[in-house]
Amino acid sequence: MEEIVKLLFELGSLKLIPRSGWFKIGIKNPESVAEHSFRTAFIASVITFLETGDFEKACKACLLGLIHDIGESRTLDLHKLSTKYVNLKRDALEDQFKLMPEEFVKELRNVAKELMDYVKDADQLELLLQAKEYSDKYPSATLFTREVSFKTETAKKLAEIINRSDWRWWLELE
Repeated sequence: MEEIVKLLFELGSLKLIPRSGWFKIGIKNPESVAEHSFRTAFIASVITFLETGDFEKACKACLLGLIHDIGESRTLDLHKLSTKYVNLKRDALEDQFKLMPEEFVKELRNVAKELMDYVKDADQLELLLQAKEYSDKYPSATLFTREVSFKTETAKKLAEIINRSDWRWWLELE
């Protein structure tokens, strides 16, 4: 149990770790890894449910989306450019798995084999959404979305709608 508590404290640092790619275009206070993971998790659950019709799988995909970047509590969020120069000698997530119950990790690995494509699509959709939100103030934010690609039909449809939508739609409610 002490190992789990250590991991829980460690995961709290994700709230303080900025998504570093946004610094490259001048965004001074970008979203944190935790904020990114929250929306990615929800998107993963929706995509999975719409693709499979299976609520249990959707919940499992949600968990995978929530933890997909937890290794960054140890490595920070390395921008794509940084990864050309930084060679991580260890996999942070594998080390973090050692702090979790063995059977839980086994289940995570099994679920990931089946559902990770949904999570990857969700991760890309979250990037697209965030870029759209930043693009009013930072038009170059959309440059980060040039290479997004999706495996699922649901993600492709959502991306199409995101690209033509106004992110401030909720103003209609006021």
